[in-house]
Amino acid sequence: MPAKKQAVDINGQQWRLVYRSLRKRGLCGVCNYQRKVLTICTSLEGIDRLDTEIHEACHALQGFASEEHTTEIATTLAKILWQIGYRLPGEQRGEGIAG
Repeated sequence: MPAKKQAVDINGQQWRLVYRSLRKRGLCGVCNYQRKVLTICTSLEGIDRLDTEIHEACHALQGFASEEHTTEIATTLAKILWQIGYRLPGEQRGEGIAG
């Protein structure tokens, strides 16, 4: 798991990337434009975490894009990165999204 809070640059603006439980809300991630915060659920692992990180970053980059478009882009990019070997330390191949 990445550090619980990190600063990231998105379109030249500082955003915070925060990891915390979102299970009670039934969410994987949240993009808060006003506060410039991306929140990722701590229960996610492997490609599912990567997909959600990309998904929420896409919302920050393209707030005008539909949820369907954002999902398609994020999932495609996550699968490509996973196929070419992107992993955080301790992650194994074969976790998460099928396909």
